[in-house]
Amino acid sequence: MITIMFTGYSVSDEYIQNTRVDVEDVFLQYYPDVDIETLINKEEEEFEFIYKGEWSSPEDIDEDVIRDICQSNELYCHILIDNKINKSYYYDEDDEFVYK
Repeated sequence: MITIMFTGYSVSDEYIQNTRVDVEDVFLQYYPDVDIETLINKEEEEFEFIYKGEWSSPEDIDEDVIRDICQSNELYCHILIDNKINKSYYYDEDDEFVYK
């Protein structure tokens, strides 16, 4: 199973809720048949929006959609296959968006 995990940092419940709605609005337009889970770790000031689907490979996931979600919401993203990170999207030290 392929999992897409968006990660952000905040302690504000309102910010997390608004960000979740924004991410889901975009993500579900492209991938409506996914299982959704939200994890909030108040101690680490971290939250995750997790989408599990039946994609055949990470290449089936549109990189532009992921990049737009990450840039618009200041999030990181990891794509996992069987709970092992396969690809990551993040900002490097020069504030450039990296896809590895």
